[in-house]
Amino acid sequence: MMKLIDKPNLPEDKVTTLICGTDDEAILFYFAEKRITVIKNAPNLNIDTAVSTHADMAAVHLGGENILICKAQTKLKKRLESFGVNVIESENEVEGDYPNDIGLNFAFVGNRILGNFSYADKALLNATEKHERVDVKQGYCKCSVLVVNENALITDDEGIYRKASEKGIDALLVSKGDIALDGHPYGFIGGASGKISKDTVLFFGDIEKHSDFSKIRSFLSKHECTYECTDKGALRDIGGIVSVCEE
Repeated sequence: MMKLIDKPNLPEDKVTTLICGTDDEAILFYFAEKRITVIKNAPNLNIDTAVSTHADMAAVHLGGENILICKAQTKLKKRLESFGVNVIESENEVEGDYPNDIGLNFAFVGNRILGNFSYADKALLNATEKHERVDVKQGYCKCSVLVVNENALITDDEGIYRKASEKGIDALLVSKGDIALDGHPYGFIGGASGKISKDTVLFFGDIEKHSDFSKIRSFLSKHECTYECTDKGALRDIGGIVSVCEE
């Protein structure tokens, strides 16, 4: 029996359904082997091609049955509703160059929400009035954050690291440059990972090839998490996942 995940980014059991926009064969094969249903968000042709399929640009889980999506994602809305999701549509389109494309790119860490609130979609602001808002300069916040638990995260952004630490969040800062993203010098840790159970982080590619792997492994162990890799290829930013249902 499946149930909707209560806390954004933090499943309590094995994830059974998630949003992911990638066409990467190795990653999709991994999901199929694990019997994880993938709901694909449509490519957004109005933003940078490199991130046009990224789930973290198209949707954000608000908690429980509520998921906020870009209002242009009509097929995604129908698929989510078939799983019992209450879909909230964005006020504005996600389109154009940075920072006009970051309206939904926010990271929930427990009762806190991190992101650049100067460019937050109004629907997101309305839905998160009871959350503690942690304003950061980095607009691609969810791309830059791997949420480990309600009070721990890994990031490759110094500004997010400082703000999170100030708020009492246990944060690990890792170096940039070891994650691939087509058309850009490098990708981000949040887009290259996601939790697939309470104690398992999934990396898209081989995390052991990251220059800070030993620190990452130790940090995950500290927070009682293990890790899996979809394959032994390069670690790559695919826009992460938005987990929807769990066992």
